[in-house]
Amino acid sequence: MEKEKIFIVCDDKDKSLDICKKIILKNNEVSIIPTFSTDTEYYDEISENYIYYLDTVNVNLSYKNNALLYILTNNYISHGITLDDFYNNDIGFMNIEEYNNIPDVIFKKYNILTIWIDIKHHNSINKKYKIELKYFNERINEYKYMYFLSDDTNIEDIINSYIVASEENKKEILKNNL
Repeated sequence: MEKEKIFIVCDDKDKSLDICKKIILKNNEVSIIPTFSTDTEYYDEISENYIYYLDTVNVNLSYKNNALLYILTNNYISHGITLDDFYNNDIGFMNIEEYNNIPDVIFKKYNILTIWIDIKHHNSINKKYKIELKYFNERINEYKYMYFLSDDTNIEDIINSYIVASEENKKEILKNNL
């Protein structure tokens, strides 16, 4: 059976990354899926936030060859995840908009667990985010996921116990975290 991929989704991408980092500190058998950026700030090295530079020629080539998990562009700077990075790593960190840009075929083709780290208060969020959140809520119910609130303290421990659990125990952990 293919290795399961985990997407940790939060309104704050840095919180998702922090959870990923805590997971790999406790379990060196898993790796974080890096994100590419066309921002030259990341030129020549992968940052401590798992972001690396990919020039626009290679981004366009990847796009034409359907080799991107997702891509978003804002103010002429693109970022996303290549399928190569997705295949070769285990845990991805992203916000809801990025998650919503992953094609459904990926979720149908691969064994993916989504970890949703929700916030308590959605009152002050903008209209665009509310639309993304509505789509996310509809979509997440179609696939395997766990749900946590952002102030939960043992999220990475639960995820780590899930990663190393037997198939039977994984079902129990999923059931306890919906």
